[in-house]
Amino acid sequence: MAKGRVYTSQYPNPAPEWYWVSGLHDARIVGVETFEFPFDYDKFVGEKNKWNRNLITLKINAKDALYDSSVREIHLYNYKVLTPDISLENRKKVWWLADRLIDNGDYYILEIDLQDFDAFPEDFTFRIKFERAEVDRK
Repeated sequence: MAKGRVYTSQYPNPAPEWYWVSGLHDARIVGVETFEFPFDYDKFVGEKNKWNRNLITLKINAKDALYDSSVREIHLYNYKVLTPDISLENRKKVWWLADRLIDNGDYYILEIDLQDFDAFPEDFTFRIKFERAEVDRK
């Protein structure tokens, strides 16, 4: 963890029921999976498809988390990575430091402060926009 920095999570009040209000500080992202749902041409009527288009799953090892150690997987539907130069795939150990959840009505933005000792820079922020989320807990 970076010395001299304070990491705090921020979220809307009230927070969505799926959100980890206690925080995931010191949890690890141990895997990332993405999936593109097949396009259903029968549902498309010239407007943006309101159905599931894609999914990213963050696999979490929260046994070392300081606060919420129940989170196992975070599923974000209809996502778009807002930091395209940062990928979470093919990393060995990525530590969760803090996050900020922004509710924009039709979608959320999640900014996650992460740390990977095998990367440069070690500390970075991953930003992702999504429409809905599900969280698997133990």
